[in-house]
Amino acid sequence: MAHRRRRCAALAATLAVAAPGVATAKGAPKFPGPTTSSPVTISRDGKLVWVVNPKADTVSVLRAGRDTVLRSIKVGDEPRAVALDPVNRYAYVANAAASTVSVIAISDQRPTRFRAAVARTITTGAEPWNIVAAPDGRRVYVANSSQDTITVLDTTARPKILGSVDLANSRCNDPDRLRHFQPRGLAVTSNSRHLYVTSFFAFTRPGGRQGDDNGRQGVVCRLDVNGSSSRIRDYRVAAQIAIGPRVTGFTIDSTNDGQPDPTSAFPNQLQSIVIRGNTAYLPNIAASPDGPLKFNVDTQAFVNTIDGVAGRRQVDSSAAKFLNLHLGARDPEQGKK
Repeated sequence: MAHRRRRCAALAATLAVAAPGVATAKGAPKFPGPTTSSPVTISRDGKLVWVVNPKADTVSVLRAGRDTVLRSIKVGDEPRAVALDPVNRYAYVANAAASTVSVIAISDQRPTRFRAAVARTITTGAEPWNIVAAPDGRRVYVANSSQDTITVLDTTARPKILGSVDLANSRCNDPDRLRHFQPRGLAVTSNSRHLYVTSFFAFTRPGGRQGDDNGRQGVVCRLDVNGSSSRIRDYRVAAQIAIGPRVTGFTIDSTNDGQPDPTSAFPNQLQSIVIRGNTAYLPNIAASPDGPLKFNVDTQAFVNTIDGVAGRRQVDSSAAKFLNLHLGARDPEQGKK
């Protein structure tokens, strides 16, 4: 039981948003750790909370700890994610239905005198669903979900597009480069050198069969990036990491012989990826399509993991660190419901 509490505590810390930043040796502000795409983000000083409102086409700025909305800023159609640079100079909002990024200039970040307004709108690609700023603040990356590309923004001065990286026609989409990669979750390592991108939906495994619990696998793409370079070729696809199915911990009588059979599920709907240390955590809605249909075994609340994200070789480490949050609901800790 204590072991489970430690794992849950670690998970809670993992899924937290980026903490306030510190200065580098050269005095340039940066975030102290990896960054991740999210519909909610916190300013480097921890005083402001930014959140997107997709139905209202706005982004709201809240004063942390006060439950006070300082301002709601009109952006593009259906904003889905927001990112801040480490100096709180700009906020970047990915507008999925508008195929744009709203660049918000923050003229006064003090909560009592907060002022900000949209300075420009940049067209990136089809359905930009997520956006993330590198920890060093030099680059912002946009996941164009319907175009299978990553747009790279140079944010060292006035934000501008450097170019886009094609994921569909890359090793991340092997063995079938005609399929729709649909990039979604984004995370950048603390040294700002590696960008990780999730494919939203799972792909059929080699030798796998559609409709099987073990027939598909999640896919994560690693890009090696050089934030000091203005050449798009220095932002390149480096590796594909496959995340396989796992046994769920639930059973069902799949053969009608009166005996419970174990069920498996593959990671699916990979909306986000969060890096802590040398591990990436991937919360997802795992799918278990084998019949018969039953509400508590068709989908699962998985958290899969990848080890080695700071280096050159990544592995699916879910066998050792995997969590199924549905098991916590079925078998709650003693004294908890």
